[in-house]
Amino acid sequence: MFRKLENRFFQYALILCSGLAFLTINPLSAQEQTIGKEESKDSVLNNYIIDYKKRFNVKLEVSNDVTTYVILNDGDEFDLKPNLNLRYGVVFSYKFLSIRMSIRPKISDEQQEKKGGSDTFRFRLQLLFDNWNHKLEYNIDKGYYLSNTSDFLDSNNNIRIQFPEMSSNILYGSSSYKFNKNYSMRAFQSQTEVQVKSAGSFMPGINYTIYDITGTNVIKDENGDRILRDYYNEYNGVNLALSAGYYYTFVLKKFWFLNAYGVPSAGIDFYTTQIHSPEGKTKETFNKAIVALNYGFGGGYNGDKIFFGAEIKNRLTNEKLTSRKVGITPMQNHFSVYFGYRFKAPKPISKPVDMIEDKVPILKGEPKRD
Repeated sequence: MFRKLENRFFQYALILCSGLAFLTINPLSAQEQTIGKEESKDSVLNNYIIDYKKRFNVKLEVSNDVTTYVILNDGDEFDLKPNLNLRYGVVFSYKFLSIRMSIRPKISDEQQEKKGGSDTFRFRLQLLFDNWNHKLEYNIDKGYYLSNTSDFLDSNNNIRIQFPEMSSNILYGSSSYKFNKNYSMRAFQSQTEVQVKSAGSFMPGINYTIYDITGTNVIKDENGDRILRDYYNEYNGVNLALSAGYYYTFVLKKFWFLNAYGVPSAGIDFYTTQIHSPEGKTKETFNKAIVALNYGFGGGYNGDKIFFGAEIKNRLTNEKLTSRKVGITPMQNHFSVYFGYRFKAPKPISKPVDMIEDKVPILKGEPKRD
């Protein structure tokens, strides 16, 4: 199922990229350029922000944001990750709506034999308003391998120990509020605005995560033999947290920028560990206080039509799923690069979004400010 979805998204991305190439090769007429200039001039918000929400943005992303885990068991450290080094995604943004869909090239036969197969899928929906920013993301990864196999096996074999049935399902959501009207979260998140003067804002919010980790009962060893484990654990839970972050964009010259943010948060993780053994299955429920600091910085170019940039993100936290003998720590640091283009919104995109705005006038946002 994941492969069919990814192939379909990949086809759509190729079609859009072809359209972008056509637009780049065939510049706008003088009349269209004049309209674009007038639109930009009329869309300056308080001399800090240029509004491009009525244009359709397509952005291609590449990142190493892969869901990995470090498992600590009786003093040993197991590094588990899916057979995926990089994630590819295409992001579509128009007005208040931004959607990201994952793309994944086919794994080579050599890599699949060495590290096993992995099915992955990621979908992100963002609703970006004048002050509120809402995000919902669903991430599935199935099929993991032990990246530090050589720490446990004295062998020249390149085959990694695999957990072919291990599955990680994560639903993540957040809502945050921006206080400074001169700071643009859209310029930072969806590039439907441009920050033309340096500004920052304090942004409190709420975060929630629903997750489960299952399928750790099967191991595929270096010889390709499947082994059913007698003792293994599975996890599911809900994480609720309040955050209070600060974001800042420093405009270097015209459309060039640097940005940075720091978001401390605190909350509670409610989770259940299912402990499987030959004697049967038992459950243990835990409530653990979680504190974290998400931070990152990046930079790039956010011009009239073309935008691109890079970003590094990291997460410091005491987050750990524990039972009597096993602890699982998610890894949360990654980098990303992106390239995007703005053009006139096609009617299949603009009509349904405009219709939603007409039905829900509050989605149109605040009137333009002089």
